[in-house]
Amino acid sequence: MSAIQPQPPHTQPPWLDQYKAYLEDLGNVGTRYTTSNGFHLSVVTALLGVLALTKAGDVFEGSKAYLGMSVSGFAVLVCLIWSRSVASYRKLFGIKFTILREMEERGRLFPIYRREDELRGKTSLLESDRLIPLLLALPFLVTLICLTWRIFK
Repeated sequence: MSAIQPQPPHTQPPWLDQYKAYLEDLGNVGTRYTTSNGFHLSVVTALLGVLALTKAGDVFEGSKAYLGMSVSGFAVLVCLIWSRSVASYRKLFGIKFTILREMEERGRLFPIYRREDELRGKTSLLESDRLIPLLLALPFLVTLICLTWRIFK
């Protein structure tokens, strides 16, 4: 009776594990990006709620004008930080996809990300995402300017 020889494990090139790990890391960055956007949107929404709790026109009178200025100024700063955060993630995603393209090329894999670029064109979703916090900052900026003008007039 012959002994059963164990089958050698299916061997994969070592770079394939690295490619898979890099894809997983890309997913983790995407999760952090989504969480970051949710946080910033929650803060801006809460600040809008603070302004909305004041009676119409009341925020423009007396000491409440200073509260309105503070809330509006803080909201503008949060929106600017949010926009910079989106820009940083856009750069990070760009770097990661460039490296994945290189790994596909060197590993002779199907060039998934290069092909996606060809089909999608040069547009980036994060390009428009960066505009969202800037657009949300506009009403706060207008409020801040109006309140400042009213106080120091």
